[in-house]
Amino acid sequence: MQHNAPIDASIDAPTGQDVNELKRDMRSAKITHWLQKNQQLLITATVIVLLAMAAGGLWSEKQKAYKESAAVIYSQALSVTDDLQRITLLQAVIKDYTDTGYSILAHIRLAPLADTELHLRAVMDNNEATPEFRWQARLDLAYFFIKQDKKDASKILLNEPVGAQYQQIRYYLLSKISTDDEQRDYLQQALDEHSNDDVLKADIEAKLAEFGS
Repeated sequence: MQHNAPIDASIDAPTGQDVNELKRDMRSAKITHWLQKNQQLLITATVIVLLAMAAGGLWSEKQKAYKESAAVIYSQALSVTDDLQRITLLQAVIKDYTDTGYSILAHIRLAPLADTELHLRAVMDNNEATPEFRWQARLDLAYFFIKQDKKDASKILLNEPVGAQYQQIRYYLLSKISTDDEQRDYLQQALDEHSNDDVLKADIEAKLAEFGS
């Protein structure tokens, strides 16, 4: 019969700390191996990230300069006194800086000077314009149609809702294309709305007085 060799008591069993260190060494070796194996890929990825950051910075600077140029031309347009020069400068803003807020402002400024309907509709149809700009453009176009005696075209625009701050002028314009009781009702609705214009409010009150209200 064979007997197992006695266990050498001088050899210590591995502790939990030894096992954890061994695991860390193995993970470190795997990471080092992976890094060595994929060194070129990592270098390429780093270069791409750096180039993207540089391109982003250049694009940001370019956009800033682009908007500043639009602002300069727009400011020049407002400073000139000759209408033809103003029209030319504002048209340049629209043509060369279409995707800036200055293009919207240029359309608004051009509306009283030339192609009123074209410029006001450009603001109305521009999703980048604020709701306030679009509402004001619609009311301005409705008033433009009223002056041209295009009541049906005006009413189509005025039937569309607007913000609370614009309701008084909307009802007032509706009264201008209405008669008799309907006109009085629109004037009363206009008077009941929040007023931003004391002159307009006084005019509404005077017209209502003519109805004996």
